[in-house]
Amino acid sequence: MQALLVRLLRIEGASITLILLLAVAIFGSLNPAFLGPENLAAIAVQSMFVLIIAVGMSFVLTSGGIDLSVGAVLGLSGGVTMFLLTLSVPTVLAVVGGLVVGTGFGLLNGLLVTGLGLSDFIVTLATMGVAGGLLQILAYLRPLRGAETDAFTWLSYGEVFGAPFPIVFGFLLVLACAALLNATVFGRRVQASGMSPAGANFAGIDVRNVRLMVFALSGFLAAVSGILLAARLASVQPALGQGYELQAIAAAVLGGTSLAGGRGTIVGTAVAALLLGTINAGLQISGVDPTWYQVFVGGSILAAVAFHQWSERYVDANALSDAASAGSEISSNPTH
Repeated sequence: MQALLVRLLRIEGASITLILLLAVAIFGSLNPAFLGPENLAAIAVQSMFVLIIAVGMSFVLTSGGIDLSVGAVLGLSGGVTMFLLTLSVPTVLAVVGGLVVGTGFGLLNGLLVTGLGLSDFIVTLATMGVAGGLLQILAYLRPLRGAETDAFTWLSYGEVFGAPFPIVFGFLLVLACAALLNATVFGRRVQASGMSPAGANFAGIDVRNVRLMVFALSGFLAAVSGILLAARLASVQPALGQGYELQAIAAAVLGGTSLAGGRGTIVGTAVAALLLGTINAGLQISGVDPTWYQVFVGGSILAAVAFHQWSERYVDANALSDAASAGSEISSNPTH
């Protein structure tokens, strides 16, 4: 049993997947309608908006940083896209405009952190305020609604081989980013930069360039999520994106990404985002006040950090125990 527990703790996303299945089973037992195919599909689609920005957050956290601006950038990118649509700008150009804004904020964060040596916490807190303020200005200038085109609406309601496009996009994103983090030179540099910046620099890794790139990726994915969410809602409110940064951090940390840097998991982050979506939908369908969801999100970050510290100690202790046992066997059975 102990060996099985150690193996589960070592498998990427295994523990959070078990929790997700347990949550689905609990809410399904409370209300059988929760397990309906349409409801589960709706939960998955709603989870994609957090999943997408949480993937970007995982890269930033793994590199040893943090990005508090993703929620505001999400809202501003969706707002810019909708603003351009109200000006009769073609859908493709409007979407590109939103992506440029999000990526630009990501690059700005990265340049301020790496170029000026400022704290990523302070920088992204400041740009969160800037992006949120700009969205309010846009909303004041023009109503950000009623200009969606069929092509724009398809981004959130369209289907690919019978599956909603946001789910297909999220699935492909997870596959691509998991490969990027775990099977490429860039991914290894991201992990090395977060584990030991000084050691990474000594090994010839340009840590500043790595962090600039992960901030740009985070901004880009925040823009993607914001555009998809704007297409889903068919409008953009000044408060769009508020609280998403906390959900993104929660999903990343719950999934197994370390707040201290050096370790990240894209698959675990994706499963955790689905868990958050499941909890949110389950509380709503059970008639629980939705404000409790925010309590859960905050509490889950604390619980995840505590659990990861315990699991690391547990796995390390068992590894030392196994090594000691192996050493005892060798000493008691010397080779003649």
